[in-house]
Amino acid sequence: MTSIGGVVRADALVIAAVTALLLVVGDHPVEFVVADILVVALLVAAALLPAGRGAVMALAIAFGVGLGVFTVAFAASVDDGAVSWPLLSAVLGCLVGIALALKVGIAPRS
Repeated sequence: MTSIGGVVRADALVIAAVTALLLVVGDHPVEFVVADILVVALLVAAALLPAGRGAVMALAIAFGVGLGVFTVAFAASVDDGAVSWPLLSAVLGCLVGIALALKVGIAPRS
């Protein structure tokens, strides 16, 4: 993968690490715990795949799942009256991850 691919992998691992940390220290409803564990597993697995088109698609899918989970959690936090900045940053991180993964995936090979 290109240097952008390394950034995408690093983005996936950072989001997975922070999510895992918040799972340990946070107070989450059971449904969010299951969803967060799924996101962490998908992001780590996709980041560790060998370089290639399959890895890029796996990263895009993992970021897409993360985007869905974090958007729902962020909307729930806003509905409770308090904006959760960590969730908003996870949403933005997933959006950046998707955009970069797609950029890597459609870039011409040399």
